[in-house]
Amino acid sequence: MRTKNEAINWINKSVGKQFDFDKCYGYQCYDYANAYFYYMTGLVLHGLYAKNIATDNAKTLASIATVYDNTPEFLPQAGDIVVFNGCYGNGAGHVAVVTQATLDSFEVVEQNWFGGGFVNGAPGWEAATRRWHYYDNPMTFIRLHYAEKKSFRNLIPASAPKAIKRKIVLVAGHGYNDPGAIGNGTNERDFIRKYIVPNVAKYLRTAGHDVYVYGGSTMNQDMYQDTAYGQQVGNRRDYGLYWVKNVQKPDAIIEFHLDAAGASANGGHVIISGQFKADTIDNTIQSVIKSNVGQIRGVTGRNDLLNANVSAEINVNYRLAELGFITNQKDMDYIKKNYDRYAKDIAGAIHGKPIGGVAAGQKQVQQTVWNWGGIFYPNTAIKVRRLPGLAGEVVDEASWLYSKDDWVKFDQIIKKDGYWWIRFKYQAPGASKKNFYCAVCKITDKDEKIKNEKYWGSIEWA
Repeated sequence: MRTKNEAINWINKSVGKQFDFDKCYGYQCYDYANAYFYYMTGLVLHGLYAKNIATDNAKTLASIATVYDNTPEFLPQAGDIVVFNGCYGNGAGHVAVVTQATLDSFEVVEQNWFGGGFVNGAPGWEAATRRWHYYDNPMTFIRLHYAEKKSFRNLIPASAPKAIKRKIVLVAGHGYNDPGAIGNGTNERDFIRKYIVPNVAKYLRTAGHDVYVYGGSTMNQDMYQDTAYGQQVGNRRDYGLYWVKNVQKPDAIIEFHLDAAGASANGGHVIISGQFKADTIDNTIQSVIKSNVGQIRGVTGRNDLLNANVSAEINVNYRLAELGFITNQKDMDYIKKNYDRYAKDIAGAIHGKPIGGVAAGQKQVQQTVWNWGGIFYPNTAIKVRRLPGLAGEVVDEASWLYSKDDWVKFDQIIKKDGYWWIRFKYQAPGASKKNFYCAVCKITDKDEKIKNEKYWGSIEWA
C-alpha cells in the first residue's frame, strides 16, 4: 500500500490524462478507478458493473480498506473511491475518486461522464476530469488503509495487466430431433439458436475474444447427445464435450438453455459441476440473469447432469445457464422483447465488463414510488414520520412502531435516502386519517429490489 500523499499526487497528476486500464472500450470510469487502485495496492478491481464494486470485491477490500455507506453526517476524504448507484451509467453505475468534499457536495476526478471515452468503436476524447457532484443515495465510499510512510521498494509492477483474449465456446442446448422444452409459442432448441447464441457470440467477438459456436454457424449438433455417444462407444476424445476440450482447447464453455416447469415458476440460474466452486464468470452470469428475469436459485452445483459431470472429469471451465422459464409467460415476454440486450449483458459477464462501455451521464429518472400494498409487522423500534425520507418530521415517540402488535397496513412503497419506506394509516379506532411513513429496511440488495431485502420485521404482500 502507498501513502495518502502518494495517492493525492497521483490523482492530481492524472487530470487530463486518459486511462484504458484493461485495453478495451477506451477510457471508461472503471478504468480510471482501477488505474488508481492498482497504483495504490498492486491489485485489480473485478466485476461487471461499477455500482457493485464494493460487493464484487468484498474479500479483496476487507483487509486493505474500509467501506462506508453514505449518511447525512459522513464526510468523504480526498483519495476515497466513490461508487454511484444504478441510476447512472444506464444501470451500470459510476465510479470516481474524491479530491475534496463538504456535507453538501464533493469534487472528484473521473472519466467518461459524458460518454466520450469510447466513440464510434474507438477510444474517444474524454479524459480524467475534475467535477463536483451532489450526494445521491445509495452511495458508497471506499477508503484505503494507507501506508504510514513511503516505501523505497518497487512493489508495483511496471505496467498494468494486459487485456485478456479468451477462447470461448458457446453451446446451444438440445438439437437434432430434440426440441427441448416447449412453451409460449416456441421451443427451446430453436429460440436459443436464433436469438441468444448468435448475439452473445457477436458481442464477445467485438470485445476481441476468439469465439467458437458448437456445431458451427448452423449449430446443427447437440453436445449432450454427442457426449453421450462418445461415452457409449468408449471414445472419450472425439465427441461432444470431449472433442471441445481436445480440439478447441477453450478457456470457458457456456451452454444455454430455457427451463420448464409449472406456469408460475420463473427466473433463471447457473449450473456447474458439484465438484467445482463458482468462479467469476458463473457469478457474473448469475447476476445478469437475476437482473433480467430474476433468479429461481443461485449458482447451483449438480452431480446428475452429463456435461457438468464430464466437465469435472476432464477439468474444463464449463457452466450451463438457464436463462428463464419457457413455460412462464412473463419470462418469455421479457426475453423475446429484450433478447439482444440480454445477450449483450451475458457477453459482458463473460468478458468481465459491459460490452461497448457505458457513459455515466446525468442521473437517469428511475421509478421511486410503487403502489404496492401489504401488512408490515415490525420487530424493533422504528421511527414514524409525516413524510418519507430522513428529512421527514418525526412524530411523537409514543406513536412509533415497536413490535409485531403494532402492525400497519400500507398502500405504497417509496425508495428514498438509501431506505425503503412504506405509507400507511394507523389502524386503531379514532386514529388520525392522515398518511404516515416509516422505513422498513436499508437498501442493500444489489439490484435494489425490495422483495430481496431483509426487513426490520416481516411483510405480508397483498
